[in-house]
Amino acid sequence: MPTFSNMKQLEQYVNQMAKDSMLKGNSVKNMVIDTGERHVQSDVYDVYSPDPNNPKSYKRTGLLKESWEVEETLNGIEIYNSREDEGRNIPEIIETGKGYQFDFEYNGKPRPFIENTREELRRRESELTDALRQDMKSNGFNVK
Repeated sequence: MPTFSNMKQLEQYVNQMAKDSMLKGNSVKNMVIDTGERHVQSDVYDVYSPDPNNPKSYKRTGLLKESWEVEETLNGIEIYNSREDEGRNIPEIIETGKGYQFDFEYNGKPRPFIENTREELRRRESELTDALRQDMKSNGFNVK
């Protein structure tokens, strides 16, 4: 372990190791993505069922639930839904209810699956901390 001449250096080191652990590990990523997928199901899919008898009814692809990406950021990682269709940001459209190209009952009505995911993760902060702890352990750190 490196030596530190002040607390600021130690803090920077610990933050970097936490970030590296989140990038290399799977516990934090899986917790966030699993929570997001559950909110896609409950907040988006479960509240609207396409009409199979209407040829103009939206045909669900399932890609919203599957389109989660992880990117490194300055302070850690960003996990987001990357679903696009013809260059349109589908998560933003669903989240806000604005930008649909067809008329249906949720046009103009938000289905905030992303915000609901964030809120749930805030409520489960101790579990998220445990996930980070697990990622750090799997990266070789002795954390309690």
